[in-house]
Amino acid sequence: MSTTRPQTPPRTWDFLLTGFLVFVELLLVVVFVLSALTFGTLNIGADVSSETRVQIGQQVCTFAPPVIALITIPWAIVRVGRRKIGFPLALIGVLLMTLAFFAGSSLMQSGIPA
Repeated sequence: MSTTRPQTPPRTWDFLLTGFLVFVELLLVVVFVLSALTFGTLNIGADVSSETRVQIGQQVCTFAPPVIALITIPWAIVRVGRRKIGFPLALIGVLLMTLAFFAGSSLMQSGIPA
């Protein structure tokens, strides 16, 4: 008598959706990092009221999305490999990256007078 558990059937929809969301995450990382780097060049000649807020905001825009992607992408892939639902992690990663980018952007914009 064998004590192995029966394998659960693969979930094709979860695999495809997770793969698509991981691709979206990677694309967003590139877009957000390039945007954050151009924010720095746009603010060089600006009259800055709070230089610290601008620097912290740019660092959040530059570093938060890749760090979030480095956490959520492998975690989602491992879950799909173990035949568990993985797309919520990739979706949460997309949402967190977008939120972090816009939070850093608004922090940076608050340091520049209108």
